[in-house]
Amino acid sequence: MRHYVHCYALHCLDEEASNALRKTFKDRGENVGAWRQACYMPLVTIAARQGWDIDAIFNAHPRLAIWYVPTKLRQLCHAERNSAAASSSVISGGGYDKCQMMDAYTSHP
Repeated sequence: MRHYVHCYALHCLDEEASNALRKTFKDRGENVGAWRQACYMPLVTIAARQGWDIDAIFNAHPRLAIWYVPTKLRQLCHAERNSAAASSSVISGGGYDKCQMMDAYTSHP
């Protein structure tokens, strides 16, 4: 189960999105590993809407509070938060250009 905690978390937090994602991958004939990897980004989006605090999201949900936040999910949230901060820095005249941002974004697994 520990390799699928993030998939379970998505199902707990947004059952409709979870079911749609699972159906899409099943209809395409994708393997379970591809579906498992795809479950991360919807959770990152949920975290973005709630101030990037993925730990608080897990702790606030009765079925998720007993689970540790998966390291990869925490890393993805951190990377996306940094990317969002870099984007706002560019918009406000900060020191990054678009190529630097894309390099930083694409270098993360």
